[in-house]
Order: sequence, then structure tokens, then C-alpha cells
Amino acid sequence: MIKKEGPGWRIIRDTSRDTFTTLIGGNNWAIELNQSEWESLVGVVLDLSDQYRDVKVQLMGNEDITMELERFPWLGILNGDQYGWNLKLILSNSGSSTRGVEIFWSKNVTESVTNAMRSMWDSCFL
Repeated sequence: MIKKEGPGWRIIRDTSRDTFTTLIGGNNWAIELNQSEWESLVGVVLDLSDQYRDVKVQLMGNEDITMELERFPWLGILNGDQYGWNLKLILSNSGSSTRGVEIFWSKNVTESVTNAMRSMWDSCFL
């Protein structure tokens, strides 16, 4: 089992579990994800994070940016400025998924949770 957490977020991975291998959470919410949902979520979050990193140096003052990335079954929406960003994720309940959920991490949480996801993802392939 791998557990990472900080103020306003947590991720727990237990690949010995049959169906739901990952729990992610925030303030006052949590959801369990199956392996496929976890893998696609990490891809969306890391891609949005990388895109933000590349664009934020071009932002002026308090100029805002919104980026969206849809990759089934997730829709990721990043809102930020040159000082940080928040992240909303929507798990679609269409197709093979029988549930839907909306996730939100605020500006003071997103960098930490994204770094934890990247670390967990990278450690799977080393």
C-alpha cells in the first residue's frame, strides 16, 4: 500500500484490492477508483499540469487562464494565473462507467497533489 497526503488531499493505492485500487480525496470528499480510472486520471492531471507550466510564464499580472482536457472517462478543467491553479475533474457516467463524480482541488492543493501523482506514477515504471 502507498499512501500520500497533505493538507486538503490524500491518495491511497492498494493494488492488492480487486476492484477499487485507489482512493483519492480532498476536504470533505473521497472516491475510490479502479485501475483504469486511476491511470486515465493521472494522464489528464499530469498533461494539464505540464501545459500550465509551459504557459504560465507568458501570463501577465493577474491574467487568468482556463484549460480543458477531455480524455474518456475524465474531463479536466484547470483555472489559474501565473501564481497557481485549481483543478476540477469530472468522471463521466456514460459508456462503461456506471457512476459519475466531480472532484475539486483548490489553488493551495493542486501542486502538492499533482507532484504526488507524478511521483506515484513514475515509481510504477522504475
